[in-house]
Order: sequence, then structure tokens, then C-alpha cells
Amino acid sequence: MSKPARIGFISTRFSGTDGVSLEAAKWVQVIESQGHTCTFFASASVWPSDVSYVVQDAHFEHPEVRQLSDDHFDDFLRSPQTTRKVNRMRRYLKSHLDRFVNQNDIQILIVENALAIPMHVPLALAITELVAERGLPTIAHHHDFTWEGSRYAVSAADDYLRAAFPPLLHSVLHVVINSYARQQLALRTGASATVIPNVMDFASPPPAADVVSQTLRRSLAISAENYLLLQPSRIVPRKRIELAIELARRLDLPCTLLITHGAGEEGNAYDEYLRQYAALLRVDVRFAGSKFAPPEGNYLPRRANIFAG
Repeated sequence: MSKPARIGFISTRFSGTDGVSLEAAKWVQVIESQGHTCTFFASASVWPSDVSYVVQDAHFEHPEVRQLSDDHFDDFLRSPQTTRKVNRMRRYLKSHLDRFVNQNDIQILIVENALAIPMHVPLALAITELVAERGLPTIAHHHDFTWEGSRYAVSAADDYLRAAFPPLLHSVLHVVINSYARQQLALRTGASATVIPNVMDFASPPPAADVVSQTLRRSLAISAENYLLLQPSRIVPRKRIELAIELARRLDLPCTLLITHGAGEEGNAYDEYLRQYAALLRVDVRFAGSKFAPPEGNYLPRRANIFAG
């Protein structure tokens, strides 16, 4: 892009310590360092209010959205009432998306995972309709797909999944985070994708230890003699956290496995399984999701190019 562009980010949320929000913040940092302007559409946003368009119904934990998901992914038939509710919410969210694009004169869209995993079907349909109508250049940044989650194996929403997860439109460029996802996307949909892996700013030194860091072992009752193993992910089955527990056991060293996130939106069954598994293998594990949930806005990156240096 030879001239500064107005770029609109869309997701179910831009807040908390989930990987989508954190990686989106890194993209924003790089994009803004190149002189472009970013605005945000979501159910919650840590970004300043003057660049955030917040619609609470865009959250995947909105009561009506959760009810729709239950009807979509509990058997192979959905009720006519569910279809009507999907269409009503799609139209409502589409009206807000239109307003978001118009008010900010958006030239490019970047959709963070909302077109990859069907946690909010009406939102994805609304985004797809918006892009199809306007032909807006769109980067669909996919972090995980429908076929990666067992909870979506039984589906009454196959028509929606084919339409919007992800949409195959001429103006949509698909971006995935690893080569395996690119391969699976091509095999399952015929769509090509660009791989942009998640990155860390290894060129810059870490920030100085704050009070939380300095008192971490004491606050979590972790012995100073124990090696600390870090599992910085949500507690969901596809993360295969049981392998980290097995690694801790196989090391045969005094160590503590620290899990930084909670179970969240995918239920507590896997969380309970991990607790029982750790007890069975006699592995010391700290489930510390509440400890690492930052106050709103704390995870925003420094306003500098993370690849500099």
C-alpha cells in the first residue's frame, strides 16, 4: 500500500488474554507503525473508545448466541425458530457493520477468527454478506477451524459453515498461522492461504519484572527449588495440555506446571479431566487463569515496530 489506509478489525472481542486478541494487537502495532489507521468492531474492546465500535450482541457468550449454538451443534436438525433468530441477528449485526464501515471510511477489513470457528454464526454470516456486497479487500485471519473442535462434529448448521467458515469470496485473502492449517484449508475447501505464524518480539528485551512477577512463586505457593514449566494457553482439548503434564512427569525433576488461562467458553469437562490426570500422575499443577487476567488495556503493545532491531 503506497498510501496510508483505513483498516477495520472485526472480531467477537478484542479484550482479555486469548490468543486472538493478543495476536491482533501485534498486527495493529506493525500496521500502525507503517502509517495506517486502525479501528475496531467487537463486543468488547481494549482500544480507545474513539476507534472502537462496540456491539454487545457480537460476543459469543451473548445469551441468545449461546442458545443458537446449542441448537446448531447438539444434533443434525435445527428448529425453524433458530433459523429465524439467526436471520434476525444477522440483519441486526449487518446494519452495525455497515455503519462501522461507513463511519470510518474503511478501505480494508481484517477479520480475526470470526470466519474460522463457528462460535458466532450470525456474525460470520453478516460479515460474509457485507464483503460480498461491497467487495472490500478482506484479510481473514484464521487461528483455528471448525474441524479442529470436536464440539462441532455434530452439526445442524452445515449450510452456514459452508457459506461463512470460511467464505470463498474473490476479495478475501485467507491467512493461517501454520502450514498444517494451510494444507487442511486447501484439502477441505479448495482455498489457498498465506502462512503468517504467531510471533514474539525476541529482538527487544522483556519488560522489567513488576510486583506480580516478583511475587509469583509466593502467591501461587510454588517452591523456589522447583523448575517452572509454562503452559500459556486456554484449557481446551485441542491444546493437548495432557502432554505437558506427561512431560512434567517424565522429567523426573522437582517441577511445577503453570497453566495461565482458564477453561472459558468450551466448558469445564477438560479442566476437570486435567486435574484428575495430574493427580493420577502426581504432577504439581497450578491452574492460575484468574492470576493472569489483566485489567482492561494492559496487554496493549508498545507503539513501536515489533520487528525492529
